[in-house]
Amino acid sequence: MSTFRTGLLLATLLLSACSMPILKDLQNEQTENTSTPNTVSTEQTTPSKTTANNAETVETSVVIDTNEVSNAKSSNGDLAEQFAAQKELAKTNYSELKKRVGNAPELPRLLATEQLNSKEMSSGIQELRSYISKTNTAIALLNARVDDREKVAMNGDLIRIFLSEATVTHGKTTFKAQPLVGQWVRGESRVIRLKDNILFENPKSEDLNITFSETYQLVINGEVISTINPNKEKNNASFNVSTTGNSGTVVGKLDYRIVNNK
Repeated sequence: MSTFRTGLLLATLLLSACSMPILKDLQNEQTENTSTPNTVSTEQTTPSKTTANNAETVETSVVIDTNEVSNAKSSNGDLAEQFAAQKELAKTNYSELKKRVGNAPELPRLLATEQLNSKEMSSGIQELRSYISKTNTAIALLNARVDDREKVAMNGDLIRIFLSEATVTHGKTTFKAQPLVGQWVRGESRVIRLKDNILFENPKSEDLNITFSETYQLVINGEVISTINPNKEKNNASFNVSTTGNSGTVVGKLDYRIVNNK
């Protein structure tokens, strides 16, 4: 009996010892199963942050590209304005020299603004500036020669013009200007005012540009109306020219004579 109890007690202890590792293993499995979802959650969260960062990067790059395009357009606009302004100055100088001297350096041959890219416009601007500088020097020298002739005139350097008739027409409006007398130096260009009434300011008036060129041409509003013979004391000429704004006509007659330097 005693032996049986002792055996039973040993069997009970043996069963208890065998069951302990099984419970521990079961707890470890539960712990591993519980931690697994956390790992998955972390892995899912990380890509979403990366996507957000990528989105911010894309948005930033779009803003930079837009600014670059805007700056490029602004730069092209400035170049176009400079190109147009320099072209106009060059044309003005060409016209003045052509009128006062009788000839002028040829204008640079450039395409229209819309046909040029930024590099070509920059090159054109430099070419126009060079032309303007060259013709400015020519105009300054011409003015100096005119001043010298006014002080010490050679034969044929001075003419006196008598504008006997001048009829100005603008559409349906017409008026006859008062006669005028003036003296011009060779190479000089001057504007006179034609008026319906010489004594009072009148809305019926018109500017008339008269030039005595260095090549002895008489030019009115840019049109040659006569070539003057410096050895012939008197002469006359008729003219029919456009007004300065090309909105009407001026038709008239004038007499001119060489002023002797004696």
